[in-house]
Amino acid sequence: MKHFTHLVLIIRISICLLFVQIFFSTSYAENRPGEAGKGTIKGFVQTADGKPAGFVNVSLKGLTKGSITNEKGEYQIKNVPEGAQTVVVQLLGYSPVELNVTVAPNETTTIPAISLNEDSNTLQEVWVRGNVNKFAHKESDYVARLPLKNLENPQVYTAVNKALISDQVITDFKETLRNVPGVAPLNNPAGGTGATIRGFTANTTIRNGMAVQIYQSDVINLERVEVIKGPSGTLFGSSLVGFGGLINQVTKKPFETFKGEVAYTAGSYELSRFTADINTPLNADKTVLFRVNAAAHSEGSFQNYGHNRRYTVTPSLSYKVDDRLSFLFDAELNSTNRSTVAYYQNLPRTSYRNFKDIPIPIKTSLGGENIDASITALNYSAGARYVINPQWTSQTNVAIGNNRIEHSNQIYPNWTSDTTFNRNISNYGPRIFTSINAQQNFVGNFQLGGFRNRLLVGVDLYTFTSQLRFTDVGTYDVVNTKRPIPGINLEKVNAIVATKTNSNNETKLSTYSAYASDVINLTRKLVVMLSVRVDRFVNNPTITNGVAAKNDYEQTAVSPKFGFVYQLVPDQVSVFGNYMNGFQNVAPVVQPDGTTSVFKPLNANQWEVGVKAEAFNRKLSGSVSYYDIAIRNATRVENSFTLQDGSQQSKGFEIELIGNPVAGLNIVAGYSKNENKVVKAADFVGNYVAQAPTDFANLWVTYKFSGRTLRNLGLGFGGNYVSDCYFDAANRITIPGYTVLNASVFFDQPKWRFTLKGNNLADVAYFSNWGLPQPLRQVTGSLTFKF
Repeated sequence: MKHFTHLVLIIRISICLLFVQIFFSTSYAENRPGEAGKGTIKGFVQTADGKPAGFVNVSLKGLTKGSITNEKGEYQIKNVPEGAQTVVVQLLGYSPVELNVTVAPNETTTIPAISLNEDSNTLQEVWVRGNVNKFAHKESDYVARLPLKNLENPQVYTAVNKALISDQVITDFKETLRNVPGVAPLNNPAGGTGATIRGFTANTTIRNGMAVQIYQSDVINLERVEVIKGPSGTLFGSSLVGFGGLINQVTKKPFETFKGEVAYTAGSYELSRFTADINTPLNADKTVLFRVNAAAHSEGSFQNYGHNRRYTVTPSLSYKVDDRLSFLFDAELNSTNRSTVAYYQNLPRTSYRNFKDIPIPIKTSLGGENIDASITALNYSAGARYVINPQWTSQTNVAIGNNRIEHSNQIYPNWTSDTTFNRNISNYGPRIFTSINAQQNFVGNFQLGGFRNRLLVGVDLYTFTSQLRFTDVGTYDVVNTKRPIPGINLEKVNAIVATKTNSNNETKLSTYSAYASDVINLTRKLVVMLSVRVDRFVNNPTITNGVAAKNDYEQTAVSPKFGFVYQLVPDQVSVFGNYMNGFQNVAPVVQPDGTTSVFKPLNANQWEVGVKAEAFNRKLSGSVSYYDIAIRNATRVENSFTLQDGSQQSKGFEIELIGNPVAGLNIVAGYSKNENKVVKAADFVGNYVAQAPTDFANLWVTYKFSGRTLRNLGLGFGGNYVSDCYFDAANRITIPGYTVLNASVFFDQPKWRFTLKGNNLADVAYFSNWGLPQPLRQVTGSLTFKF
């Protein structure tokens, strides 16, 4: 009952945004009803076959007034200045219509029915635009949870689509993130994927805009990867979102024609990969559509021990009941067994100040062939979309994630001197993550007070449960780096585990949230966004070996978001700014004097300004922005007491360029500069935050020949640069930066494609910014058949 009360309060606060807009509209709009000396225009819009044309934009040339037709095709514009006016009727795919009318004061002018005719030129332009700059498609229903164009959105985001994934022969999800400015991809020692975005760590825990637990994922089911920059707590909450941004995996959906692809990829390190993507309608009227993607992946390692075996099946089914109601169901079934990678501990005990000085060859594994993790991931989702009327749509979505780590042997080399370290091992498993996320969104697109509004009102319920069995194996052996390093023996590890006492932990948390976001067209060129979220977090007691800890608590957070966009050149160039908030829940602390301090949620606030462009028929797209993310209420310890006045600042700029300057040439490029420092803390004030590089650059260029001799032959080239960063908070140990170059040759025919790809051409030995060794030179070949 208590949570229901919270929800009622949340919904009431969220709806206040709508009333603020109503007040704004009635106070400042020129289109107030009943203004003396002004008239009214009304009429009816229909299609060429005489049917009412709903959701058509009707405006007055040279004025900011306008309307949108209702479901009956009717429109009305009030308070129109007297005299000659030009009415403009526009709808994508139809020829625009302009009519001259004369408006008399205090009278209603009725315009005869207007018929819209399909515009072949417009349709051709849409088709052409869809076939150039194949890497530049950014339109998304997830970034703002509203149907906004990129140039209308005051937030920066990058979309890595399946065309780019295919061009680069990507088989590992983290490699998609190398195409995003300011992002360094990461793999944790057990294989989970994450990234550093604007100086903060983010996980891959958002799928189709829903929060799920994704420990392992395969690129076969990706339509695109969206990296949404900045703290995004207003629309995505706090449980799975970092302060620098979030990663949203958008999966492939069924469509109305039979089509498919099968591919085989082979390469260095015993890579062998088979994939299939089959789509088909299941009935004659194409209201039931089915698509399935599958992958079987097997790979060795560039090190002397290691493997990665993964099997994925992802079926999806859509059902269109009628023009108003449709359903979408999908599932992702993934089974992975992969070697774990060692993660260094206590390097500060050594004299090493750079990872390149560590006397262990990068090809030497500190694990063993069977020291691995076995993971099963099952993700399910269901969605319903219902068109209430031309102005309002209901979206209902449920996502369920279940990840089971059957076992994971993780290795922690604990350095004791420059030449010796203890190989400590922890055994996790079984470990079960279960998440349930339910969302109900209402999306409106309507005129209010003469202004166009795109309004989102929604509620979000999320629960997460973790069950963990953990065994601290302790020290397996002592390694001397001057001698050969033997592989770890699994039988010996299991024998040690059998003598140890297990620890069984269970945690559960829930969030209950409501949010609203309104995008208002104040003029044809000026758009503002007003958003807010109210979030109630409930942390249940942690249960360890059947005993409940006293660590349960509840906390409420409010997360605002504001933004503006001004289109300098309509539909081509816009300037934007935003103020965004992210938050993380903070548990109460019992102080040394016995008192309990209840803290506020940790908040990160960003302001950002920049320019976006989609010019020359989208042959040139890109953005330039400067941002500043500040944390002002981090917890810190002083004289054994915990205080909430710590601060941290991450600031920098980003540049992204996606171009198609001439036929066949496609370019993706980016550069980012970030500085993330500790401002106020118990220690290390003024230091850089650990494992956060400052400089990033990415480039990928492809050219496909069109001449008679080399027709359909193509070349690709690019790479990544990531600067040095510090491994530790004291800024004593450096992880060196790196430059990695890649290239490809491909032959692309309508029915098949062959690509030969070289990764890390210079065979650079390098580490991720978490200090994990990365693959050396690799050559792959991929053959795809299309039907």
